[in-house]
Amino acid sequence: MSRIRSTLDTVTKAVSGTVNTELLSKITRLRPNAAPLDKAIEVKVECPESEPTSRFQPSAFATNMDETYSHLAEHVNTYFGSDTQEEKMPQQRSGDAFVQSSTASESESSPPPSTSPQKKGISQYLSYKRPSMQAFVGSYIAPLVPKFRADSKSVAAEKDKAAEVVQGVSQDTEDAETKEREQAEEKAQQLLSQREKIIARVSVDNRTRALVQAIKRVTEVKITISRVEDLGFHLLEFPETRGVAVSEKVIPCLLRLRQARDPGLQAAVRQALALVGYADPVKGRGIRVLSIDGGGTRGLVALQTLHKLENLTGKPIYQLFDYICGVSTGAILAFMLGVFQIPLPECEELYRKLGSDVFKQNVIVGTVKMGWNHAFYDSQIWEEILKERMGPSLMIDTAKDPKCPKVAAVSTIVNRGLPLKAYVFRNYNFLPGVRSHYLGGCQHKMWQAIRASSAAPGYFQEYVLGHDLHQDGGLLINNPTALAIHECKCLWPNTPVQCVVSLGTGRYETAGKSSSGTYTSLKTKLTHVISSATDTEEVHTMLDALLPPNTYFRFNPYMSEDIPLDENRPKKLNFLQAEGQRYLERNETKLKKAASVLSQEKSTIQRLAEWAQLKADMYDGLPFHSKL
Repeated sequence: MSRIRSTLDTVTKAVSGTVNTELLSKITRLRPNAAPLDKAIEVKVECPESEPTSRFQPSAFATNMDETYSHLAEHVNTYFGSDTQEEKMPQQRSGDAFVQSSTASESESSPPPSTSPQKKGISQYLSYKRPSMQAFVGSYIAPLVPKFRADSKSVAAEKDKAAEVVQGVSQDTEDAETKEREQAEEKAQQLLSQREKIIARVSVDNRTRALVQAIKRVTEVKITISRVEDLGFHLLEFPETRGVAVSEKVIPCLLRLRQARDPGLQAAVRQALALVGYADPVKGRGIRVLSIDGGGTRGLVALQTLHKLENLTGKPIYQLFDYICGVSTGAILAFMLGVFQIPLPECEELYRKLGSDVFKQNVIVGTVKMGWNHAFYDSQIWEEILKERMGPSLMIDTAKDPKCPKVAAVSTIVNRGLPLKAYVFRNYNFLPGVRSHYLGGCQHKMWQAIRASSAAPGYFQEYVLGHDLHQDGGLLINNPTALAIHECKCLWPNTPVQCVVSLGTGRYETAGKSSSGTYTSLKTKLTHVISSATDTEEVHTMLDALLPPNTYFRFNPYMSEDIPLDENRPKKLNFLQAEGQRYLERNETKLKKAASVLSQEKSTIQRLAEWAQLKADMYDGLPFHSKL
């Protein structure tokens, strides 16, 4: 349309006489039958002598321009379908009459027409009838119509593209706004949850302070026991509040209460002290550690070694060691000897009975169960036996017994990604600010600790405890000696290690057969992986080189036959005991040395230093006259 408008403007200028002769000649060539203009249109204007000569007017180029202009407007409007009527000029210029008179005089003085073809002027073209005018305009506009149509298509495509772009931009804007709104809502939710956590933490801390202050105010024994137990339950539920309790001087208060003669109050105070993280000094000259490997019914070999140590020292196992740690079958022995303090002969009988009760299964049924839940034996029967033998007591409940050493069982958490993580079931806790390298807790039941630590793959199902999935601790740490030493240094950081006894459950080495080939079977590869994962001698090699001389003692007999973990035949169990007995006879000197180190007592200076430290801890924060 812009080109049509420019064309009409050009024609209008031509009509008004503002264009030169070259433009008029170009317009004349629009019609094919029109003769070219050899010269410009000549317009003669005769002015009367009486009138002064006026200036040159552009309207003098053509005659009857008003009529011609009206015809042009009418034809253009008719061609484009316009209903606009011709507007009449209200006034005529004073020069129009002059032009008409000049035209009349020119017509009178002109010579007669000749027979030769005449040259046609612009006024003749513009004064044609309607069909001629339509042909004139059509001949000029017709070549432009296809281009208009193509341009209209391209314009429509551009409009569609522009609409798509606008729609895409609007969609992106909406997505950005939605994302920003979601982020704002998420941030607001996080702030709200943090605020709730802060409020909850403040309320929990305030309750901790209130419980400690309540213990300090009471004097009656029964009320004191009740409030100490309340503090214990609170610390068990919110272990992170230990720091608040320690800052409120709860340890000196509990140590003073422990001096009372009431056994119930003493038991409650010992449990509360263990929850806070306080540990009494060790009973010997230094830390004495007992570590027992896993190995199923081969734990009878470790029992043989413990028999010898008891006979050489004349003391039960729970009095010989300050810390007892075990994995799988070693955890069972640790709880039997340290927590329940079962004599070794009864422990051996119970151990045999457990093997016959648990490791009995029809081969067909066991194979079906293996394919169904990856466990050959019935895990439910094993759980029922543990619940019946150990009861509902928590791990921390064992801290009430002053004779009970620190005990730990190790399992492997398999659902927290790689690498696998060891978990320590403890009957103690650490002081605020002391962190172990290993996960753990004291809030679980004892039977749960054994069930988790003994969930050997292929034998029993993994055990779900909270959000964690536990399997046999031997998957990761089959020899827990290094773990036990680390835990002891967290409990007694300023106490040296006196003796470490590490008990294995027997090892079997196959005859070295050299293979000339370069290929090993899949079974051999898997056997190598399992052997390296459950290797116990690598830890022994490192500890033997790192610990001081006459401190570390490892007892792990060689076996002439490979005994499986679930062996329950009496003949094979007797064979195990015989192998262990022969090994101990060959290493009797080593046993006597270990017994001698374990029997070393505290010196007088050490006892006085511990007594002074206890008094300082009891009266910490009190005036000097109160300490006397």
